[in-house]
Amino acid sequence: MKLAVIAVTNNGARLAEKIAQCFTHYDIFVKSGRNPLGYAQEYDSLGALITKIFSAYDALVFIMATGIVVRVIAPFIRDKRVDPAIVVADESGRHVISLLSGHIGGANELARTIAANIGATAVITTATDVGGQPAADVLAVKAGLKIEPFACLKQINAAAANGEKVRYFLDQALPRRAFYLEQAGRLDIELADMDDIARDCCYDAAVVVTDQCLTIAKPHVMLRPPTLAVGIGCRRGVSEAEITAAVAAACSKAGRSTGSIAVIGSTKLKQDETGLLNTARTLGVPIQFYDNSQLAATIEKYQLQVSSFVNDKIGVGNVCEAAAILAGQTSQLLLPKTRFSRVTVAVSRVK
Repeated sequence: MKLAVIAVTNNGARLAEKIAQCFTHYDIFVKSGRNPLGYAQEYDSLGALITKIFSAYDALVFIMATGIVVRVIAPFIRDKRVDPAIVVADESGRHVISLLSGHIGGANELARTIAANIGATAVITTATDVGGQPAADVLAVKAGLKIEPFACLKQINAAAANGEKVRYFLDQALPRRAFYLEQAGRLDIELADMDDIARDCCYDAAVVVTDQCLTIAKPHVMLRPPTLAVGIGCRRGVSEAEITAAVAAACSKAGRSTGSIAVIGSTKLKQDETGLLNTARTLGVPIQFYDNSQLAATIEKYQLQVSSFVNDKIGVGNVCEAAAILAGQTSQLLLPKTRFSRVTVAVSRVK
């Protein structure tokens, strides 16, 4: 975690140094003329500083009045999925407050860590934490899972905070089951078998760890593991919208969620294709490009069907299946080559 610690007084600067020593990657910012540390970076305007650094750090720790912090960060708050953790401490070091992005941003855990290291009291106001209830977004962060649909997260956490029964389920077909069980166990979350969802009616809301597309009648969120590699072949000039639609349709045919895409693969001949690059950016996943020799070797090894038309055009007869296998480092295709107008898509498991 990359930390910025910001102080406005001499005493605050000294506490900033004490806090920062507990971490590896940090910068200290102190008001000009109030810098007993010497090495700390100085600023004249707090507003100008926050404009510059708000999105540059994973967490901002303010040593000043909470009201000042609320006013200065207000113009920059966007979404709990992207906002940095915001923690506030008083300059005497008595209280450390988790102010923003408590779960996904990690402010609650950061506040507890700082408080333990400086002998302060951590102030946590998140309803699930106060009530001692597990939260779906905490499990998502710890296990590297995407929340889908994100808009339903508030309803699930509210159900838990209100004492309703929220059941957690795990898809037993997933790779890394032991890892998800371990992470859940650390949070005192029991992961039941996903096959029990239909039979188990004794819950008010569900949280399901799976890459599969499911229909569940009760309120729920899915936690999507990064299990899919998508191979894409496309014509020149295809738009992001057309590629994205093709990928979504392909994943649906495979019975999987686009939220579980971990990587995209394609041919090096398409590495400047704007629609393809933008698709990867929108999905928030890396894209790997392979040369013809890599694709050809994969086609031969797995005896993939080839298209003479594609072979004549680019020198290799199968892009999407070979790229999916290479990107996923696996031979398990969940969906073979499927054509969508000017786009072809194949889906594989990720090793």
